[in-house]
Amino acid sequence: MPVLRPSVLIPIIALAVALWSVVLLERARGAVGIEEVLFQETPATIYTGEADTGLLVIVSHGFAGSRQMMEAISLTLARAGHTVVAFDYYGHGRHETPLSPAVETVTGTTEDLVRQTLAVVSAAQARTGLTRVALVGHSMATDVIVRAAARLPATEAVVAISMYSEAVSASHPERLLIVSGATEGRLRDVALDVVAQIRPAGEGETVTGNGVIRRAVSAPWVGHVGVLWAPLTLTEIAGWLGGRVAPALTGPWIAALLVSIVVLFRPLAARLPATDAPARPDLRRRAMAAASAALVTGGVAVTGLPLFGLAGFGALGLAFGLWGATVLAILRPRMRLTGPDLAGAALLIAWGLGVFAIALDRYGAAFLPTGPRLPLMLALLPATLLFALADRALVAGRGLLARIGLRVPFLLALLLAMTLGPAQLGLAFTVLPVLVLFWLVYGTMARWVSARTGPVGAGLGAGVILAWAVAASTPLFQA
Repeated sequence: MPVLRPSVLIPIIALAVALWSVVLLERARGAVGIEEVLFQETPATIYTGEADTGLLVIVSHGFAGSRQMMEAISLTLARAGHTVVAFDYYGHGRHETPLSPAVETVTGTTEDLVRQTLAVVSAAQARTGLTRVALVGHSMATDVIVRAAARLPATEAVVAISMYSEAVSASHPERLLIVSGATEGRLRDVALDVVAQIRPAGEGETVTGNGVIRRAVSAPWVGHVGVLWAPLTLTEIAGWLGGRVAPALTGPWIAALLVSIVVLFRPLAARLPATDAPARPDLRRRAMAAASAALVTGGVAVTGLPLFGLAGFGALGLAFGLWGATVLAILRPRMRLTGPDLAGAALLIAWGLGVFAIALDRYGAAFLPTGPRLPLMLALLPATLLFALADRALVAGRGLLARIGLRVPFLLALLLAMTLGPAQLGLAFTVLPVLVLFWLVYGTMARWVSARTGPVGAGLGAGVILAWAVAASTPLFQA
């Protein structure tokens, strides 16, 4: 019996995993009714199950999050028989209205989000006819829903995931579950302090007193984001709000699907026409280019002007462009565009955006540059193309540790720019984890393209994807 080579066997396994993941994820979504709605200007999704407990659950996401990131919770609660409404906050997901930049005061951005939450509750009650309400929120939203519950007498329960809120008191909220990730040590301490307002207790212990009930738990092995898909999170929330406990364990299948999509790109890239590798500068010269570009970028990027009246994007574009131009000026790589380069760029864009990005947007997190995000993407494109071309020239042919070391200076430059100009760049700090994930996923794909056709095509494709990723995922703030 012939034995399949790894180059054949691995793609077959990856394809099977990807298809099975889609089947299970669609089955989880198909088990409940899902309806996309618009409450005035707020995009929302209504989830309904076969049973009906008469409870309306409003689910809200954290900073840089979206309705999609909360879907495991929404599906679980709909299975339990509740009517669930998840929505996008201002400047997040599909919401086209930017946030106020007044993040330092409770009467600024926080108050806007509290009012938006109350408006969603009112609209959802009018649409569904339900009056009993529970509020579920993650991270940034925990402070918002605690404050909203104080103005909403119909609130029966509050669930705060990765919570921090100074609005919690010994009497409010009356019924509060706090869920943290096991690695969120500080927030776990905050949760226990909130429980101790009634009576000191450990995690997993429910305390009551004077009509108030509190419980704090931590989900094992996960952090600030992974907690949203953790089995313990889903079972605890469903148990706290009542109804049938049938958690929608979609997290592992989302991860399996996305990893499989990346793995499947390698045999596709291997079919690109091969070209001779260009001469590459030595590591010392690359390190000098990275360090020099960091000094230029960190000191100048804060002068970037707003784009389309939105904070952060002009400075980000200047940072990407300065970095790319400086690195290219020092390395002076050969930049001749050939047919194989165009083929590599086209394949990377088609797979990276037409497959990976679509899958991520449907199952994991908002990742489509809709509304004002599309012109933002186009405006960022010249700078991200320079950056990605420079990045490929910088790391081409190097090992993992060298690639990491050569990219760290740009992250440090962004941190410096955010420190020097918080008004220009501080509100766009989520670009740092986005950039790391971009290198992890799309940088890997670009490396496979570069190995066949050279760095130019890989850089062009990666530049388009980077503009897409930044525009699609960065929260929108008024300048």
